[in-house]
Amino acid sequence: MKKNWILILNLLLLVGVIYLKFFNSVTSKLIAEVNQLQSVLAFIIFYITIHFLSNTAKYFYSKKNKIPKNKKNNVHFGIENIANFTISIGILLMLLSIFGINPTELITSLTIVAAAIALLTKEYIVDFLSGIYLSFSNTFEINDFVKINNQKGKIVEISMLKVHLLNDDDDIVIIPNSKVHYGEIINYTKKDIRLMTIDFQIALKNINNIEQLEKEIIISLQSFKEFIDPKSYKLKVVEMKMDYLDLKFQYTLKKIDMDLQQKIRKRTIREVFNFISSVNRTPTAE
Repeated sequence: MKKNWILILNLLLLVGVIYLKFFNSVTSKLIAEVNQLQSVLAFIIFYITIHFLSNTAKYFYSKKNKIPKNKKNNVHFGIENIANFTISIGILLMLLSIFGINPTELITSLTIVAAAIALLTKEYIVDFLSGIYLSFSNTFEINDFVKINNQKGKIVEISMLKVHLLNDDDDIVIIPNSKVHYGEIINYTKKDIRLMTIDFQIALKNINNIEQLEKEIIISLQSFKEFIDPKSYKLKVVEMKMDYLDLKFQYTLKKIDMDLQQKIRKRTIREVFNFISSVNRTPTAE
């Protein structure tokens, strides 16, 4: 409903600006005489047109692919990023025009400055182009569970310069698009990798029986048994140090579900602490 009102207001504003600029003799003459006013009104027409085209493209794409009204995927973010970039260029041209600067002459006369600006904005340009590529590629989609370099989580947004991940601790991790593009990406959702791993460390003095710890963790997860393959539970010793063990608890989900994985992870770590607290000792968890 809110979007409908915004669309109506934008259309009314567009009609009003066009009327004042082209069909009202008094205001048309005034606008022609005041360069700054002409630039602002031209930008308003430009902005509303780009905004309308962006929404129209998203609407027809969603309709064609049967995407629910309030849902977004990569293409939606890609269209929005292109629209935002185009509008940014429009704002720059409007400001130059307001101050009476011809953009073509400025670039021609200040080639050295332009080169310096290009160098300073190189990272932003690379991030933007990488974001466009990621938006329209099938590397990952919104809500996919992925690992990007050392960060693991669910894709929640692909903005003009950054990718936003929601990790296991419900923290939003923001990664530059260029680092995502050139980094190592594992898409667990695409590959349907359901094997989940929880790593933790525990002091040797705090554990007497690994089998008992494994048994208690499995018992604590009985409320999730319908989602986990019952034959997949494993507690492995990764490495034994002088005063602690590196342990790895693994299980296989019947289907990929990040929210469920978070709940199981929290329950597992809590059970490790409960196991140690039963003898008034504390483990170190990762």
